[in-house]
Amino acid sequence: MPYQLERLLRWTLGHIIRWPFIFWVCFTTNLLGALLGGLYWYSDQLATSPLWAWPFIPDCPLAALLGSLTLLALWARQRWPFFFAFTAFACMKYGIWTMAFWLKEWSGSMLLYDIGVILFVTHIGLFIEGLLFVPHIGPLSLPKRLVIIAWFALSVFVDYGLGYHPQLTGYVPVQFVFQVATGATALLGSGLLLLPYSLSEKVTAPISAQITE
Repeated sequence: MPYQLERLLRWTLGHIIRWPFIFWVCFTTNLLGALLGGLYWYSDQLATSPLWAWPFIPDCPLAALLGSLTLLALWARQRWPFFFAFTAFACMKYGIWTMAFWLKEWSGSMLLYDIGVILFVTHIGLFIEGLLFVPHIGPLSLPKRLVIIAWFALSVFVDYGLGYHPQLTGYVPVQFVFQVATGATALLGSGLLLLPYSLSEKVTAPISAQITE
């Protein structure tokens, strides 16, 4: 990750953590996204799916929930490298997936739906949130990185190999979102493998202090 980008990400998240109003707005927005997204988009699918598949179904709501927990952990100055890496991966992957979904939907229908615009914008935020977490992951061993990559690869198989993918429309074919999910997983997985340990050298300092760097 370029040094200037790393500084910008640290500076941005440092301000979010330092200013209570902004922090609680971000925290609450994530929780509302997890709750409303789960109920609106996935409740019917969860009701007809086996329990073992539930962790793989509400992709974006789960990422938003993990985002809230990660913000809270960073605010409390906790250091959970595996959890932070998992959350960052989830937020970025499902942010990319949802943006691609709506772009494909709009290109086919030639119509902009209010709910679609809202979801597109909020998932830009979800992707950015995941990116903000990256500099704070901390030291993470290769086996743990591989476990994270394997989980998200498994989620692709469950979604598209076993048919538990999110609801689609007539303008968004399964093959398209499968390719997006596979590509995002491969891209982010490669990034996680290449993430240098040096990126986490400053993570031991309080986040609020990092905004002055």
